[in-house]
Amino acid sequence: MKAIQRLPYIVFIASILMSAQAQQADTLTTAERRSSQNVLLNASSESQPRIISLGIPQWGGAIIDDGLPSSMFNDFFPGFWSWHSGLGTASLELTRLDESALQLGQTGYYPMSVSRVGADRPEGAVTYTINHYGRNQIDLNYATPMGRDWGIDLNIYQDLNRGSNHLDLAYLQEHIHYYKVGLSKQFANDKGRLFATYLYTKKFNISDPYGPFIFVGDGSVKSYEDFDLGRDQYLPSTPVFDYVDIADGQTKSRRFVDDAGIFIHQFTAGLERKLSSGATFTLNTRLRFCHCDLTEAMLGSIEDAARQSGYTYTDGTPYLGKVQTRYMCYYQCDCDEWFTTATLKGRSDRFEWTTGANLWFDWTNDHVMTTNFAHEASKDPAALCYGGRLFYAPNTGAWFLEGHQSRYALFGQGQWKLSPRLTLRGGLRLEYSNLGGNGAFNLDGKENNTRTEGWNLAMPGVTRTPFSVNNFNGAATLVAFYRINRAWGLELDAIATRQHAELWQFSEASLPSDKPKDNVLVRGGVNFKNSWLDFQSMLSYYRQDNNYSTALWTHELTKAVGSYPEGYNETLYIGSGYSMEVLGWTTDVLINAGDFHFHGLLTLRSPQYSDYRFQPRFSDGYTETFDFSNKNITESPSVEMELEPSYSPGKWRFWVSARYYSRQYVNITNSLYFKPHWETFAGIDLTLNEKVQFGVNVVNFLNQTGASSGIQAASLATDASPFKNYLTSGTYLRPFTLEFTSTLRF
Repeated sequence: MKAIQRLPYIVFIASILMSAQAQQADTLTTAERRSSQNVLLNASSESQPRIISLGIPQWGGAIIDDGLPSSMFNDFFPGFWSWHSGLGTASLELTRLDESALQLGQTGYYPMSVSRVGADRPEGAVTYTINHYGRNQIDLNYATPMGRDWGIDLNIYQDLNRGSNHLDLAYLQEHIHYYKVGLSKQFANDKGRLFATYLYTKKFNISDPYGPFIFVGDGSVKSYEDFDLGRDQYLPSTPVFDYVDIADGQTKSRRFVDDAGIFIHQFTAGLERKLSSGATFTLNTRLRFCHCDLTEAMLGSIEDAARQSGYTYTDGTPYLGKVQTRYMCYYQCDCDEWFTTATLKGRSDRFEWTTGANLWFDWTNDHVMTTNFAHEASKDPAALCYGGRLFYAPNTGAWFLEGHQSRYALFGQGQWKLSPRLTLRGGLRLEYSNLGGNGAFNLDGKENNTRTEGWNLAMPGVTRTPFSVNNFNGAATLVAFYRINRAWGLELDAIATRQHAELWQFSEASLPSDKPKDNVLVRGGVNFKNSWLDFQSMLSYYRQDNNYSTALWTHELTKAVGSYPEGYNETLYIGSGYSMEVLGWTTDVLINAGDFHFHGLLTLRSPQYSDYRFQPRFSDGYTETFDFSNKNITESPSVEMELEPSYSPGKWRFWVSARYYSRQYVNITNSLYFKPHWETFAGIDLTLNEKVQFGVNVVNFLNQTGASSGIQAASLATDASPFKNYLTSGTYLRPFTLEFTSTLRF
């Protein structure tokens, strides 16, 4: 750890020693870091980009594609459902922090891609990738001119993924169909272009990246019995599930596989035109029609089943042993969206400016049925009945929403070169948001819409509740850059955003908080650049206020209460508000020395909760005031490091991407934690000629499980000793994987 902490000093001193070479370097201006940062190398998922953390947890990430968001929301009908980066992508980079705040109203490093549409001459390429678990990917792109500056492009992508833990329930755990066709027109004299694309994608996913393991107690884990995380299946092969339809209250059956999936039709068009004044006008619009019919089986807890517990095999034989409970959601949802963004950009000798407007609309019908089921806590588990039923306690967490959201925004940004040394870049976003529709809420102290067992809209007393909410959101940014000399510079960034509840949050029994979620990020530091070294070191402070979450809190009863015996672990849903803040130091290094390239990043941070207090009361009368202020944010490491060297001699390229994450706390009391882990990738690429390329990639070459779990019984625990050698279940990293890739261009 001491060696890691010394790394920024070593790099800093080395850069000073090399500053004598800065006379040969390009003049340093503002630090425009717009690389993709290997955002597609995701150790947790094969089909979506990774989330680059700022120290505060995010649920889902935004994507900007052809100047427009891929989805209104980050984690509800997320953008990656209709997005793929491959042969059909002309460019991929990450947003700057101030750029995402102004364009999206949120702060983060998000993928920003541009589609390949048309070509000056006929050209095509096909890439085929296979891994040793049986995953097959085919990416085909063909583009050709059509005359009179028109061009057409066709992109087909297929992903047939068996998964590393082959399931009996489905031969393919994920199957992605992606078909995209584009038409473009280039204006004469490089005056701009016009383009239009149509995309159809169908995605089936029933992956189950879960398994049981032993939490040793010192932050490490060990295998449970003979279960091999990442390779053994942990889902029973029951082909049909039962649910209660929230629309009419009827009990219905559905197959997990047949006709299930995500279906999206997307139309995008854009115009870019250079005006006689020298300014550039851009207009992009997109219609996105989504329908999903899918299931998600999340982990519950592992219990001990006695003869009187009510668990049996499907033939009625009582089950004794470890039981894994599951909580399943069945989504029947439609989400239609229309995005339009217009921008006008211009520049002079000392000033660059951008103005723009967003008109974004979303219409959502959200019916989510829930149920519970159980199975053996073992490899290739058998399904278990509880109370004589395979699927029980339906709709205790059901969602209902029929609504719309409109977002109207004006934004602008200017960059002023005030002197040869000082540059300022500032921006402002003003947004008006309107949400409305029907949900099913508890209002005025009533409990008529509480999600009791079997809840549905046809039940007596259940009401559809109309709502209409108007909010103002916004963002403000300021970046100041002072150039000390040709190599050295100082930078100061300040970014503030405000967001209110989004439409999908109106689907539960309680109305979401009407308080705005305010984010403030301030950072400053030093930049250095010469002919082979590009280095940045920044101190930062990031705060997010008015977070609200409902979590499960567990207490062991000290006496029998009602039907609960003494010693029973009672669980309550408790909602509370809190803030999160992160003080950090990040050092980013890029080295380009001939055929050798290196990217290194080190972040040291202190992620903590603030103003986090609440007082639960359990059935035995036990109550206690909990204050988790200054506790570390769960699942947020204090140290992150990225090491990405590559060497490209001649036709070969050898590369490694390794990320280190320090200990991550399991519970909010910080009494339990998981040890540090690495996420690793490596590859060898051979460019045989301009037409043929081959590659061999390795995922997780250190073969670390990266197992993690939220242990419900330990949510309020301050003593870790009861959780030594504790059986739990959770997620894991993608296991050791070999991939073979070939690309043919024609």
